Amino acid sequence: MKLTSLQNRLSRSLLAGWLVWSLAILGSLWWVIDHEIEELLDETLVESAEIIAGLLAYDAAALRLDDSDTRALPAAEHSERLIWQITNLAGRIALRSHRAPDTPLALPTTSGLSYDASHRWRVFSLRLPGAPDLVLHVGQETAEREEAAVEAARYAAATALCIGILVMLWTRLRLRRELAPLDAFSAAIRDYDPLARDYRLPPASHAELQPVRDAIEGLATRLAQRVENERAFSAHAAHALRTPLAGLDAQLAVAQREAPAIIQPRLAQARQAAGRLQRVVTALLALFRSGSDLHPQRFRMSDLAASLGFSGLQLQVEGAEWLDGDPDLIAAALMNLIDNSARHHATIVRLHVADSPEAAITIADDGSGIEPGHISRLNEALSTRDYAGHTGLGLMLADMVARIHGGRLEILTPDAGCTVTLHLGPPANRAPVPAAGL
Repeated sequence: MKLTSLQNRLSRSLLAGWLVWSLAILGSLWWVIDHEIEELLDETLVESAEIIAGLLAYDAAALRLDDSDTRALPAAEHSERLIWQITNLAGRIALRSHRAPDTPLALPTTSGLSYDASHRWRVFSLRLPGAPDLVLHVGQETAEREEAAVEAARYAAATALCIGILVMLWTRLRLRRELAPLDAFSAAIRDYDPLARDYRLPPASHAELQPVRDAIEGLATRLAQRVENERAFSAHAAHALRTPLAGLDAQLAVAQREAPAIIQPRLAQARQAAGRLQRVVTALLALFRSGSDLHPQRFRMSDLAASLGFSGLQLQVEGAEWLDGDPDLIAAALMNLIDNSARHHATIVRLHVADSPEAAITIADDGSGIEPGHISRLNEALSTRDYAGHTGLGLMLADMVARIHGGRLEILTPDAGCTVTLHLGPPANRAPVPAAGL
């Protein structure tokens, strides 16, 4: 299941909130600007009409209608934002601006703001002072008024949109920076080994992370204590079993010499089982001594192989003569791996030693081997350290020894028999590192 990203959810929430906020602000701006522009333009009409009426009042008699044609005010051709007409009460035009319609606007004769019958013009009507039978109409096209409102709203909306985008980008940047400590804390937790005595989680960088750090430290302390108890129990149990097993093997050896020939095979099998158990106990003692810390030294591989004590198997050592590592832990791993070879009917086990570019011991036998389909599952379990239900005790112990040395255990796919490589890593990686608990 894909987990939801907190940063993505917050970003989406901020984006949705920003969109709603922007639409609300834009709607409000549109309404306010439209209202204010409309009011401003109306005031412009009223003031223009009052100015024109005041100027014309000085010679209102000259505007008396006669039988002549409608007159237009002489003026050069120009862009006229406002048009005006002077009509009598009957609706005839006495004078008009050059762009004003030459037909009277269908308007009331009373003073005030209104639209003409076609709704094309917004007009302010005013009785001329000194000429009560004449009416001044000052108008502006409705389309031009609407265009002015739209332009004002568009510029305001574009400005608000740019500001909103900048705020959104700044918010995302701040959000990313505020969440950066979570990534750093996650990296510290990923590298945190509760069993490492010289490593602790770094101090919390924010107050919200302090409870999480305290909880992880508490959990790590309990886990480390439990692992230490299991190690101590395993070491004590192995030590307690070692002496009785040695005595049992001695008694079986005496019994085998004195027993009739008919039961000799059974006693031999019992001695083999007791020897196998002794090797497991020895491996446990080596692995769990003093917290499983690494004690590296240089040793001869042939001497180590001779000390393993396998009867009935031919051990052949090849490759490098000397090796750097913990001989006790490596011996414990080899005992378990060679014991697996013996249980799978091997008669010859070859130990190939390499010391560069990394130290490694390859154990190859002529036994019955492992099914190829099972090898990939075993390697996956070893890679993820998912031992339970997938690997036996021998492979698990050998992999733990390899990891203590900074390497890993790998099962190869040979043409015959079984081949396992105990990678010990380069010498720089072989520092005292606690092993994982059982």
